Amino acid sequence: MSAVQDPAAGPRPGTRRRGEALERAILDATIEQLSSVGYTGLTMEGVAAAAGTGKAALYRRWSDRDDLLAAALRHVLPDPRAVELTGDVGADLLALLRCIRDAITRTHGSVFKVVRAEVAGAGGMLHSVVGQRVMDPCHELIAEVLRRGAESGELRPEAASRMVATVGPALIVHFVVHHGPNVPDDYVDSIVDEVLVPLTAR
Repeated sequence: MSAVQDPAAGPRPGTRRRGEALERAILDATIEQLSSVGYTGLTMEGVAAAAGTGKAALYRRWSDRDDLLAAALRHVLPDPRAVELTGDVGADLLALLRCIRDAITRTHGSVFKVVRAEVAGAGGMLHSVVGQRVMDPCHELIAEVLRRGAESGELRPEAASRMVATVGPALIVHFVVHHGPNVPDDYVDSIVDEVLVPLTAR
């Protein structure tokens, strides 16, 4: 008679994931756990169980919960520098705003939930990672798009300012705070067509 597999023991040896596959599963489970239980409820044990592995596999890679969470965010967030800019001001602004929207979607809006509902220290850490990975580069790229548009004569010279560059991202964050993380395409389109184009065009 064969021995009964203990559910707490995780997957059978033949199906156990290793290397990059296991790491991806852990990082994905971390984001899912952050969304479902929040920062204060996030534990290495809970992530390990959700990923179908033991917590020793987590501690071999990351020193603590915050180290794991920062890695998970970097894993799931898009890279604004990979956005292909075409020289069309409207299209480029739209692509960069969609990059910000996608960052929110891929994290299930978790960063904003933490900032609104939980400890300031967690919000600061999460904001730092998201800022360095997505928000800061997007602001810089939006400012560059506006600068090039002003230099070409398509936009007013006053449009090439860092203040104007913050308008689109701020409207996306405003939507998320009041309506949740699922920002529709037509809302992002309207930011460009109804706000940024009238604000910046000659």
